[in-house]
Amino acid sequence: METPRAAGRYRIDRLLGSGGFAAVWLGHDSELDAPVAIKILADHWAQREDLRERFVQEARLLRSVDSHRLVQVFDIGELPDGRPYFVMSYADRGTLEELLAAGPLPLNDALHLAREIARGVEALHAHGVVHRDLKPSNVLIRSTDGADRIMIADLGIARTDDRLSSLTLPAGSPGYMAPEQAQIDGAPDRRSDVYGLGALTYHMLTGEPPAERRRVPSEVRPTVPHNIDSVVQRALEPDRELRWPSAHDFAQALSQTLGRVDTDPLPHTRPVPKRHRWRKGRLLWTAGGALAALLLVTGGTVWAIAGDDERANHAPAAPRKEHGASMGDPNGRWLRTDRGIPPQYRRLIVRAGTWCEIPGLSPALIAAMLKTESNFDPDLSDPKADEYGIARWTPSVLSRWQPGGSNNPAPRPADITPELSVPAMGRFLCSLGRQIETVPGDPALNLAGLYRSGVEKVKKSGGVPPAYRPYTQKVDQYLKIYRPS
Repeated sequence: METPRAAGRYRIDRLLGSGGFAAVWLGHDSELDAPVAIKILADHWAQREDLRERFVQEARLLRSVDSHRLVQVFDIGELPDGRPYFVMSYADRGTLEELLAAGPLPLNDALHLAREIARGVEALHAHGVVHRDLKPSNVLIRSTDGADRIMIADLGIARTDDRLSSLTLPAGSPGYMAPEQAQIDGAPDRRSDVYGLGALTYHMLTGEPPAERRRVPSEVRPTVPHNIDSVVQRALEPDRELRWPSAHDFAQALSQTLGRVDTDPLPHTRPVPKRHRWRKGRLLWTAGGALAALLLVTGGTVWAIAGDDERANHAPAAPRKEHGASMGDPNGRWLRTDRGIPPQYRRLIVRAGTWCEIPGLSPALIAAMLKTESNFDPDLSDPKADEYGIARWTPSVLSRWQPGGSNNPAPRPADITPELSVPAMGRFLCSLGRQIETVPGDPALNLAGLYRSGVEKVKKSGGVPPAYRPYTQKVDQYLKIYRPS
């Protein structure tokens, strides 16, 4: 990706992160002598009027709410080549996702942070906006006046009051999205965001997002009081009529628990590194630098399942390296750290391997498949097979598992990034893998065989089809190498 020199009056210094639809750059406002984040629509989407309008609408929504608990938009414009961009506050302290990489937060800190996020969502709701994609990577942290504050970002799939009654497609991020968001015309409303707030709070308290068959927080972490269990569990009710009716009500319920909880030392978890630690209501960040300012429209943002196609001989694709992905799984919880998995892909691999809870799926399986598919080569190109990149996606097949699904055109081979294609593996396996759960054999290898052959072939063969067993044997070898001891 060529670095643009400037966006209007803003100098562009370096890439912070990129996704399927946009990239975020660290910029500098020469007039105010301050760092900014600049989000630029990808060039191959800039000709799509509907996507341009969606991109600009995100900036308008952020600007209209204008809360310090949301990323704030300062400016908007177009590059000389016609690509739209907008300029926002820069989150120099990183994301909640990075903060949670070390495990659960101290109880008081988790509750204070959850309440602040809820108040940010409350500000959105007061302006008639439903976020629909609350997750750790969409909560940013910025240092201000000697303290740190959260900012909610990425309104790329948000809906406003005037659109809530129109047809909705499945959208959100598994683990944090309400059940109605997985349905066509599920009519998500403010209570869908209440579910997202409950999922974020659950993750901060327990160190993991809620699973389908979840335990209450106190079962995962015995020091969580039962009154907090009830607050979080009500937010996570599958039936939205039983949830807290609003973000305000959820925030109020959390406020009633604050001050009654002693911060525990988390004796059953690994210590939280000094680099990520909340203390007395603020985050201490001792390392210089930091990751990005803004949430991208990446794989994992929009979940539109288009059906049950077989991949047949189609495989995945991906290319360039994710900036800063070495933050993923630093302590080797999911993957061995001494077996040659490129660090820049670890976070993507963990994301894909924990997309849902189904037998056989794990980050180690995703890593083993990527090793077998391409030897982690982001630039792999096999035009004869129409397969490209780190995961060997065929563009026409990837189009069904990319953000927005088949509503967006198939990506060009050169545009199939690891950020796009590796999370798509998680979506693919989670969606179609449920259809082969009862097939005999090793569940992980059945998923690998599914990835190469399709649902019907795995069912018909009663496991991995014979033609794909050499492939799954290689996957099995690497799976044993990459699994943590």
